[in-house]
Amino acid sequence: MRLRLLTCAFLLWTIVPAAWADELDRAIDAEMARQQVPGLTLAVVRQGRIVRLDAHGFGDLEWRARATPDTRFEIASISKMFTGAAVRILMDEGRLDLETPIRRYFDGLPDSWAGMKVRHLLTMSTGLPEDWGAELIPYNADVTTPYDDAAMVRAFTTLKMEAPVGTEFHYSSPGYSMLGMIVSRLAGQSLPEFVAARVFKRADMRQSSFLDNFEIVPERAQGYRLAEGQIRKGWYVGQYLHARPDVGILSTAGDLARWVIAVREGRIVKDPDRLWEGSTADSGRALDYSYGWSVETLLGRRLIKHGGRYRTGFRATLDMFPDDDLSVIVLANCDCANADTFASTIARFYLPDLPSPEIESTKPDPDAALTASVIAALKAIAEGHIDAGTMAPDALEPTTVSEASGFLKQIESFGFAGRGRLRGAGLVVHGHHLVDYVTIKLQGKPGTHFLTAYRDEAGRIAYLELTA
Repeated sequence: MRLRLLTCAFLLWTIVPAAWADELDRAIDAEMARQQVPGLTLAVVRQGRIVRLDAHGFGDLEWRARATPDTRFEIASISKMFTGAAVRILMDEGRLDLETPIRRYFDGLPDSWAGMKVRHLLTMSTGLPEDWGAELIPYNADVTTPYDDAAMVRAFTTLKMEAPVGTEFHYSSPGYSMLGMIVSRLAGQSLPEFVAARVFKRADMRQSSFLDNFEIVPERAQGYRLAEGQIRKGWYVGQYLHARPDVGILSTAGDLARWVIAVREGRIVKDPDRLWEGSTADSGRALDYSYGWSVETLLGRRLIKHGGRYRTGFRATLDMFPDDDLSVIVLANCDCANADTFASTIARFYLPDLPSPEIESTKPDPDAALTASVIAALKAIAEGHIDAGTMAPDALEPTTVSEASGFLKQIESFGFAGRGRLRGAGLVVHGHHLVDYVTIKLQGKPGTHFLTAYRDEAGRIAYLELTA
């Protein structure tokens, strides 16, 4: 569950999207107006080629400077992909072992961190919480704390553990911050220098760099936020935090498209499939996260992705549909932007059979009894337990029952939003063979969301997917 003939083919991938251009542009512009997003750029990659590269709106509202394909945006947590790639490069060279205890690299760690290894940092199974937005780094405020690596690690040790080391997935940026420190130590150079030479250069990413608050950067987008219905400038973050390994990269949609191409062609790491194979906790629970990539599904398709949101005023997503050889990149300069909504809109132009739950929710329900059984299973989760008669015990993973219960308790209405059979032989997720799905529209205090319940051959709910 998630709290993403050769000549004839060439013509299809280039001429058809061009024919759709006006319609897709209108859809994006309308959604930008609805969400009050100042500027947005996007890229689409298919079969190793960039087939679309667009810009909408403004990169800078004060100067009324329009966004262009060369506008550079902060990509926030998508930066984790690059720190993850740096880790994998060192592994390929035999310089880093994932089973190494992190005490080898850091002093003064608490007893609760005993047994924490590099692998736990990489798969977000350290038990550490997210620090961005927490008391350590409050969200709705400027943050100028003069950290360095040593002070940052000391600050991490004050965080309250969400779970024992190695037992559960909890999204946590501190792990990737520490991975960047480890890479720097082993490589004998700063992480920005290592990534520039070993990743950006190999991928021909000429407009990408780690953030420098004092550097003059051509076509750098300004970041914005929505406050009481008004667009305001994003919050200020001091240099160390701004450029931290987990969030610190400035890039363009075109450069991120070139990154996807380079990774899939094997120009960055030896075995790129290892980057997004997911992972398993020491406890045996599925984690579905590794090397800065989240392994997910979207309405019957495999989806490998990462999103980003930064208090400085940026939202982003990089979505890869490996079975369709399609990747979608969206960069926006307001933290109010729902990048996933834009990415789904774009993906549907290239995957016309990808359903829209919002549209499906307006249609008659062909099997109200089945929908009711799924809703009953979700209400059981809201009460804190899994109905063993209708749902596999690991259907929620990597989300915990308590996390799912806390979310579902806030839902006020549940309604039908589509169903379908999976293509071909279906999907195998966490060892379950998934064959069909039912999507439920959730409305309540968290807003509107869609939850897709995938069923196995026996008709049990075996996996849950949550989308905004």
